[in-house]
Amino acid sequence: MKFSYSAVWNDTARMFGGNASLLLAIAGCFFFLPALLVGYLLPQPQQATTLEGMIVELSAYLVANGHWLLLANVVNMIGAIAIYLLLFNSRGHTVGGAIAGSVPILLPYLLLSILSSFFIGVGLMLFILPGLYLLGRLGISGAVMVAEDLRNPLAAIARTWGWTKGRGWSVAGLIILVAVTGIVLIFVVGAVLGSVILLSLGREGVGALILLILDSAMSAAFSTVMLVLMAAIYRALAAPGETSGT
Repeated sequence: MKFSYSAVWNDTARMFGGNASLLLAIAGCFFFLPALLVGYLLPQPQQATTLEGMIVELSAYLVANGHWLLLANVVNMIGAIAIYLLLFNSRGHTVGGAIAGSVPILLPYLLLSILSSFFIGVGLMLFILPGLYLLGRLGISGAVMVAEDLRNPLAAIARTWGWTKGRGWSVAGLIILVAVTGIVLIFVVGAVLGSVILLSLGREGVGALILLILDSAMSAAFSTVMLVLMAAIYRALAAPGETSGT
């Protein structure tokens, strides 16, 4: 069966529309608030004028705040798992039930994220194309782990590898297409609204806070859409008539 971008996107829109209030509640708690708190309490230093200076400042920032950034990422992962549980559980989940159900999955999901990110990152360093291919082969591994109730990260990777067999470039193309579109949209909206806010309220005080709220909200929305997209890709690959192989 052909992997249809339009069918996957339509399913993404259906899942988002059918669970909008639940998704927004989770995104608000686990994506928006952490981004807002990190941006407000741990602002990144002003960029240096030289590459060496940028590296030194970024290294110092990570050393000083790495534990808080790790905590924020863990909170993000709980939200991601909860979203997958909401989307894949045919019996339905409350927000509280999805959050509670995400806790036992957190550690294997964290290990899976580290492994898949490592493989994709190494591939990107090898002339980029191998990394893009691995993105297509492994990008939905989190959705696979939650949907199929797997706890072994290696088993989730193997299962994902099977579902995406022969579809690596197609899946990568869709992920990249949606991601780039979202990034461009965020840039345009941020530039337009940001200019209005800066002209009206200035760069300090209330103006800076509203800009941070806007950035955090757009980041949370982008993360949520990408998660729903991954769920829709998995559903398309795992639909009756599709086969999983190695």
